[in-house]
Formats: sequence, structure tokens, C-alpha cells
Amino acid sequence: MERHRETKPTDLADQSVGASRDIDPASELLVRVVAVSPRASVRRRLSSMLHGQVESLEFVEDGPQAIEKISTTNCDLVIIERALEGSDGIDLLDELSTNHPALVGVIIGQIENTDDAVRAMRSGACDLISIQSRSAQTTRRLLESVKRAGRIRRRDARIDRLKKLCHKLNTARQEVSGQVGDLCNDLAVAYQDLSEQFGDVKLSTEFNAMMRQELEIESLLRTMLEFTLGKVGSTNAAIFLPSSTGDYTLGAYVNYDIPRDAAEIMLDQLADTLAPRFEQSTEVVLVTGQAEMDEAFGHESHWLEEVTAMIVSCQHEDECLAVIGLFRDESLPFGQDDARTLSIIAKLFGQQLGRVIRVHHRHLPKDQWGSLDSGCHDGPLDDPDDDDDFFSADDDHFGFAA
Repeated sequence: MERHRETKPTDLADQSVGASRDIDPASELLVRVVAVSPRASVRRRLSSMLHGQVESLEFVEDGPQAIEKISTTNCDLVIIERALEGSDGIDLLDELSTNHPALVGVIIGQIENTDDAVRAMRSGACDLISIQSRSAQTTRRLLESVKRAGRIRRRDARIDRLKKLCHKLNTARQEVSGQVGDLCNDLAVAYQDLSEQFGDVKLSTEFNAMMRQELEIESLLRTMLEFTLGKVGSTNAAIFLPSSTGDYTLGAYVNYDIPRDAAEIMLDQLADTLAPRFEQSTEVVLVTGQAEMDEAFGHESHWLEEVTAMIVSCQHEDECLAVIGLFRDESLPFGQDDARTLSIIAKLFGQQLGRVIRVHHRHLPKDQWGSLDSGCHDGPLDDPDDDDDFFSADDDHFGFAA
């Protein structure tokens, strides 16, 4: 007859450990536990039940030690015995939960009535466990609390990672936003530059088409002044031409708002002072206000009081062939767009003046070409004393001077 093997009953604590095999060890080993109990027997039972199921298990005997331990170390689950020396475990849990909201709490010991149970739950207890016996049910409930603490810890870890990720994303967003803003600014500047370049090309094409048709100096000066006034608006304007002696004379002008007698005297003076001073100014000089006028013209600035002015030299092959001066009341100042327009006009006008000189002197060696007022037309320009030589806003015609 076959004898059946007798099995020796196992200890309940061993059964409790075996009962926890269906709990994922990988998740529970992340949990850090602090147990508060003044009794060594309770501490041994807890150590037996949680052995191998948690990352760490530390014991303290009373409330002050528990507060210090949890405040200075990382803790996910606190197990508090109800009967502490000189205090109630529920009151201790209430204080700990207030200061550490993510902490999971378990009260072990006798719960005498429903009011105590409600107070414990409101203090943050996830379970109320009696540990008088080593039953598998007690171990299971304790390990369920461990699992709960593990889930909360993993949840908080995910939240922390998400916060860090959100911070990185927000930083990246701000960087991208800044780059997009810079790109938009660059595009706006590029668009403005492109628009200005298109405008310059259009202006140059239009002006050059008109200028290249003029090979007589009088017609060239008239066309140039008409075009300029059409672009910058009503203004006094004067073109000073170099003479064979090296001085400058008034070639043509437009009188907009200056009395005729005063205009003749002023322009004669400006031919002697303004033109030589700015004959090398290939960039438009924009003068606004009396202080800038005094700096630009020195002691001769009294001829242009309370006005705004633009002056530029018209060059061809590094030689000044004319100086253009525009001026009007300072209440109507010239802007940067006006200066840009005059710069383009002056450059093309200088080239056309050089072309006119070449056409009229092509039968002579270049060193004998002379100046504009000495041979680029059939005779001298109109007499400045002739009344028909002057232009004003009233009689609508230009003035020329030899």
C-alpha cells in the first residue's frame, strides 16, 4: 500500500508571503515605507509581511520621530499604529497628510467605532487594518496599500516627467516663436528692401528714358527739373554748373516761394559758396533745422534761414559736372525717400551730362573739351538779365543762366 506523504503545515506568515506572488514585484519594489509603532512585535510582523515586497522599510517608535523621518527622507507609504505613546495615530496621520499630500497612509490597530473610522479616512488613511493575527487577508490588504502607494509614486514620477517635458517644450516654443518673429522681421525688411529696389529700378528706367533723349543742355536742365519736382513736390531748386575757370555758375533754377529779387541775389551767392562746398558730396546731404544749416554752410547759412535742404553732386568719371540744391520752408521737410529719389536722379543726370559733353566735343581731344558753359551748345546760355529766363510758381517757366 502506498503511503501518502504528510505535509507539514506552513506558518501563516509564510503563507502571506506566498499569497503575494501574484503582485508585480517590479512595481512594489519602488515603494519606500516608514512604519510607526512602539511595539517590537508589531514591527517584526510588518517586516515579515513586507519582506521582499518594498524598496525600503524603516521603523520609528513615536510621532516626533515619524515627522522627522518623513520630512528628511523620501517616503511613499506610512503605516501607523493607532495606539502610540502619548498620542493618537490618527492625529499623526492627519498632520503628515497635511504636509505631504502624496503620502499614502494606513492605520493598524483597533478601531473602536464608526466615528474613528471616518476620522481616519478624512485624515488620509487608505485602509484600516487589524494586525492582531497573521492572516492572509491582513497581508493582502497591506500589500494592496503598497500597490496603491506604488501607483501614486509612478503617477507623480510621470507628472514630474511631463512637467519637465512641458518646460522643455515651452522653452522650445519660445525659441521657435522668437525665431519666427525674427524671420518675420527679416522677411518684412527684405520685402521693404525689394520694394525699394523695384521702385529704384522703375524710377531709374523712367528718368533715364527721358534724359537720353536730351542732347541740348537747356532742354536737359528743364527736363531734369520738371521730373525732380514731380517726384519730390513743390520746392525751390537750383543747378550749379562748373565754368572753365573752375568756379560755379547758376545753370537753371526753380523759384517756388522766394521773392524774385531776393532769389537772384541768393542764388548768385550760393553758386560761390554752396556748390564748391558740396562738389564732392556724392551722397545726398539732408539738412533740417538751423543748427544743421549752420554746420553745413558755416557763415553763409544766413542765406538759407528757416528752410530744409537737400544738396548732391552729379559726378561722371569722378568729375563733378553739376551740383543740385533743393530747399523749401522747414515746415515741409524733405524725407529719406526724397533723398533716395534725388540720389538716383543725380547719378543718372551726371551720366547724361557726361554724354552731352562727349557728343558736343567729339571732334576735339578730351583735354580740350572745356566746361558745360563754354561749348556744349551753339552759344552761351540765355542771359540772366532776360526776364524770360526765370521760373516761378506763377509764370510756370524755368530760368537759365550762363
